[in-house]
Amino acid sequence: MTGSSRGEAETRVRRVESVVGRDSSGGWRRLAQVVIGPGGGGRTDGSEIDEARARAVFSGSRRVVVLGCTGGAGQTTTALMLGHTLARYREDRILAVDASTGSHALSSRIQGESPETLSSLLSGLDDVQGYLGMRAYTSRCASGLEVLAGDSDAGAEQRLSDRALFSDRRLGQVMDMLDRHYKTIVVDPAAALAARVLPYADQLVLVVPASEDGPDAVAMTYEWLDGHGCADLRHRAVMVVNGVSRRSMADVEQAEAVARGRCRAIVRVPWEDALAPGRADRVEPSHLRAPGRRAYLALAGVVVAGFGTVQAGRPSEEELAQ
Repeated sequence: MTGSSRGEAETRVRRVESVVGRDSSGGWRRLAQVVIGPGGGGRTDGSEIDEARARAVFSGSRRVVVLGCTGGAGQTTTALMLGHTLARYREDRILAVDASTGSHALSSRIQGESPETLSSLLSGLDDVQGYLGMRAYTSRCASGLEVLAGDSDAGAEQRLSDRALFSDRRLGQVMDMLDRHYKTIVVDPAAALAARVLPYADQLVLVVPASEDGPDAVAMTYEWLDGHGCADLRHRAVMVVNGVSRRSMADVEQAEAVARGRCRAIVRVPWEDALAPGRADRVEPSHLRAPGRRAYLALAGVVVAGFGTVQAGRPSEEELAQ
């Protein structure tokens, strides 16, 4: 796709979202579609509602796990932009956990402050005292988002698979501690860790690329989640179709047809050059065009709107670790 065709597409991208509601059986249902039209300064695109949702009050803390339905879907970008957006619109503490490895990991796209990482936190967990102790392990962005970095050295992948360091009990203890200091925790896990962090998720965000691979990727991801006992989490998930343009609309609609009725919401995110695969620039929502910023605000709003029914059913960390 040429740059000019992408630019033309960005002004015509639609964002489809389920307006959150309850049906008589207690499940989620699709109530409306919201369409974002070309630019303009007005707020008739639903962003006022999205902002109110993103700022909504909820009790306790919440954990959001972001998973890509296939490689290159935009999992890390979505986790980072969601974290930035929540931090921008909320007054409470938001943390993004980089539980991945490699040169394109989430923490490579921010200005790092702390040399500490997730594995060093796991190792030193018993010595962390209070929020100030936790703050020594994080880097704070201009948006207000804090990031707990992942490892990027040669032994990083081996440590992720180390069941002594990344034991289920230790992961549970980390989640419990993060709950005490942060209102919302967004987790971007490596593929090797994905199945092990799902039991700790209150919300799941699934990311599919706006490409011909999208429909099959959605179907296989849903099958994988159901096979891992996560059918309820999948049913409450938000699907992000990432990199939408006019040229990709047929693929987008096919992916949405697979997802519709099997998840709680679908949010379309338009193509952004700043977020293209392989880019390693430091980026925040303020660097994006207006349709991209509105799409991530819609995502933040629909994620927060799903927090209200979670806390009562969350299992204890002891139960998860058994």
